[in-house]
Amino acid sequence: MRGPRPFASLLTVVTLAIGVTASGKDVPYLAGHVNDTAGMLQQSDKDRLEGKLVELEKATGAQVAVLTVPSLDGEVLEEYALRVAETWKLGRKDVDDGVLFLIARDDRKMRLEVGYGLEPKLTDALTKRILDNLVRPHFKSGNFAGGIEAGVDAIAGTIQGQDVVPAEAPPGTSVGPELDLPARFIGMGIFTLVIGVFSLLAVINKGCQSWFLYLFLMPFYAAFPFALLGPTVGWIPIVAWLFGFPLLKFWLGKTLGGQSFLKAHPALTTFAASAGRSSGGWSSGGGSFSGGGGSFGGGGSSSSW
Repeated sequence: MRGPRPFASLLTVVTLAIGVTASGKDVPYLAGHVNDTAGMLQQSDKDRLEGKLVELEKATGAQVAVLTVPSLDGEVLEEYALRVAETWKLGRKDVDDGVLFLIARDDRKMRLEVGYGLEPKLTDALTKRILDNLVRPHFKSGNFAGGIEAGVDAIAGTIQGQDVVPAEAPPGTSVGPELDLPARFIGMGIFTLVIGVFSLLAVINKGCQSWFLYLFLMPFYAAFPFALLGPTVGWIPIVAWLFGFPLLKFWLGKTLGGQSFLKAHPALTTFAASAGRSSGGWSSGGGSFSGGGGSFGGGGSSSSW
């Protein structure tokens, strides 16, 4: 009767191996309430959202975490969201008051995964309205920070007993009023000032940091001018950045004229060097956050944009 045991052991090993292989996309490390692995947020946005979710947890005990990923890599959205929520164990043990807000950038999909304890408040119908009526309009216009914050605010308000989610979004309307001309100029002024500083760092600096900033700034050049100026001229800044940056790098680094320009303006290289040294402190600042042992059963809703 001992014969089948080796076969049973082998079957167990094979089953486990298949399970590991089929587990699919890795679950990222829980670094804080906001985990932006897809690079959809600026640091100021992450800090603001982190602060809101920390205050929500202090006030209610509920743990809400945001996760952005570049792609689902072929995974089913609902299955991956549940696996992340269960791995992170969001929410308090036996209270199960955790929520995962998952956004898959390249797949243009999103989901709210809700713990058992919050399902009576954050019902499937309500979470669907949060995604469709509050988050989606922002995402469709390229305003990812605004969409994520709108979703976080609605989740937090609902957990705290507030009625913050509209029942329906009127057909053809979007979140927020249409920007008038002065607001567009102000917005572009702020964009030029902030992005201009980082663009200068990218052009003046050398090595990997320079090219990292070049790639990092592309979504900002694509999204903000398009939203503020419209499709007619909004494409010009991204095209100028795509082709102008390599040309400037070549001119400054490889030509006598560019090198003479840098020598004539030493303040530029001094500024770039000091900013490069200080950039080592950029971080999410949320490494002490961890899940509390909450459980999930597939409650919540999914959407796309």
